[in-house]
Amino acid sequence: MKVVLFGSGGFGIPTLGRLRSLHGRIDLVRLVSRPDRPRGRGREVAPTPLRARAIELGVPCDAPETANDPAYLETLAALAPDLFVVVDYGEMLRKPLRALPRIGVFNLHGSLLPRYRGAAPVARALLAGEETTGVTLFRVDRELDAGPIVDVVEARIEPIETAGELEARLSILAADLIERNLEAFRSGAFRETRQDDSLVTYAPRLEKSEGLIEWDADPPAIANRVRALNPWPTAWSFLRKEGRRPERTSFLRVRPVSSSADSSLSPGSVEVVRRDGFSVRCRGGAVDVLELKREGGTALDAASYLRGRPLRLGDRFAAS
Repeated sequence: MKVVLFGSGGFGIPTLGRLRSLHGRIDLVRLVSRPDRPRGRGREVAPTPLRARAIELGVPCDAPETANDPAYLETLAALAPDLFVVVDYGEMLRKPLRALPRIGVFNLHGSLLPRYRGAAPVARALLAGEETTGVTLFRVDRELDAGPIVDVVEARIEPIETAGELEARLSILAADLIERNLEAFRSGAFRETRQDDSLVTYAPRLEKSEGLIEWDADPPAIANRVRALNPWPTAWSFLRKEGRRPERTSFLRVRPVSSSADSSLSPGSVEVVRRDGFSVRCRGGAVDVLELKREGGTALDAASYLRGRPLRLGDRFAAS
């Protein structure tokens, strides 16, 4: 069975490795990824994370400007493909491309569809305070993430798990999911179930502006924002200390706690300082800060941060 993998981001790396390791059961004939682009602070042209890994593994790969180009469709057709697997690719696949493989085109998506259709399912699930998520294997159709479902795997979300950590865990489940369905694809024994449109929710791409922490939110909402936006774009606020200019600070991990401090403190105020950390006041409670970083600095646990930036009660984090 000849398989072509479409993917760009790091979420697809375990699937790439798994499909390559199954040589003899399948033939991974090509990776199709998005074009090389300027990346990172230096803006040097570089391949996508998945294409970079494919090059390391010696997997043949293409990076067309668009996979829907009629000329490129001829290249794909010449491979005589049986199955297309899509994971974090970044382009809608049109009908002429979807018609090429004998079995069809199937996507691995980081949510329990029909919930969280779209580009940022992991982050949006965390923002909403979900306790369970998973990976869905479904047939790619005309509408975004709306095709019939072949199989799912569920996963519990840990209390302070970040988007980066959860996505890494789901990426391995995605590789497991495609592997356990390969024989059904080969034999034609797989079944497809239509999605329930009454349960649809969406997961639009994150914007940098969403990182601003509103300290008058309640503790769980702030904690969910912090973990949902780690590693990108991170949740942030400005430390305001008397005699210093405001210092942008990124919060990487916090934990909601009840508050016994003076209720007159305004949201965003430092209300407890310990040797190993500190807490910040918010509406109806506080958050214990576990990990953070100063602008231009590296990630630090709260105790290490305090050694370089001592805080006092009443110091305040604010929007500017």
